[in-house]
Amino acid sequence: SQGLKYPLLVKRLACMIISGAESADCIDILQPASLSPELILAMEEGFVMLRSAFKKAGIDDEQMKFLNKQWYTNVLAQIRINAFRIELAGGLYEDLLSSAAASIESEIAVGNAIYMLPSFYNHDCDPNAHIMWIDNADARLMALRDVEEGEELRICYIDASMARDARQAILTQGFGFQCNCLRCSSGD
Repeated sequence: SQGLKYPLLVKRLACMIISGAESADCIDILQPASLSPELILAMEEGFVMLRSAFKKAGIDDEQMKFLNKQWYTNVLAQIRINAFRIELAGGLYEDLLSSAAASIESEIAVGNAIYMLPSFYNHDCDPNAHIMWIDNADARLMALRDVEEGEELRICYIDASMARDARQAILTQGFGFQCNCLRCSSGD
């Protein structure tokens, strides 16, 4: 009812931990996010809701011993910065960047997910690769241009068609870094 999406991923992970399918530290390898005090407060409210829902479902304290405010906010921060928006493509695209920008603008998405390997790709406002979600939400990396041997594969975390200042603001606020790619450094 509140339009929350990342807390649902934390809930799913917590259920996997409670069931024994995953360990409480399974995503610790992912990049953590820098959090504002306001965001931490909002996250703590989500923690109280999740803990209460598990209590109402009859989950005992021993099964939830990992589920404290610190664990919840850390996992939520990691998911927030590393989650991918899944957009399914039915066929091949002539212009991958235009298609990606159009899907973001129109809010066409199946959901959000954490993919460990793709979470390690760095950002560039002029990327050489793009992640496509094919049929069953499998992640596929597509080269957008010829890639030189030894060149780092980079994806764009946001809509690359935005102006430099807008890109910088979104990357700083949403991902916790200032972009210094060639495009941003040149003022484009």
